[in-house]
Amino acid sequence: MKNNLRIIAAIFVGVILLTAGCDRRKFFDESLSLKNDKWPKDQAMSFKVSVEDTIALYRFFINVRHSTSYKYKNVYFFLTTEFPGGGFSRDTINCQLAAKNGEWFGKGTGRYRDNRIPIRSNIRFPRAGTYTLSLNQAMREDVLNGISEAGIRLEKQENRK
Repeated sequence: MKNNLRIIAAIFVGVILLTAGCDRRKFFDESLSLKNDKWPKDQAMSFKVSVEDTIALYRFFINVRHSTSYKYKNVYFFLTTEFPGGGFSRDTINCQLAAKNGEWFGKGTGRYRDNRIPIRSNIRFPRAGTYTLSLNQAMREDVLNGISEAGIRLEKQENRK
């Protein structure tokens, strides 16, 4: 009986350590929910990211959770980046959510699919401080139906020499 408890405890600790170590590269990962899966075009989802290391390289992802009733195969975003100390940039990003045959990308069963879409690698932040990253839907609809969450993920990557 004692040996069984030790084995179970060892397995439990191993699973915890494995799970904790799987996301070592994560620097920032946050998503915000949209009420009733509706995203008004003037509603920005804003994220504050504190950056101290201006030498590190990062990978940038957009997280999207959508319902299977979403009527498009993609979603366009406006990404606005406000820099510490002033200034900003704005990009338009197209994220594919489905193949040409209509089969959804991402993970999930049932009514929702979760996507982590790689946008860019080898990013360096030019200044230390707090950056504000804002996402707006850019689908030319006053209210976009079928998107339940959107967010941003940054992962540290190894510097190349």
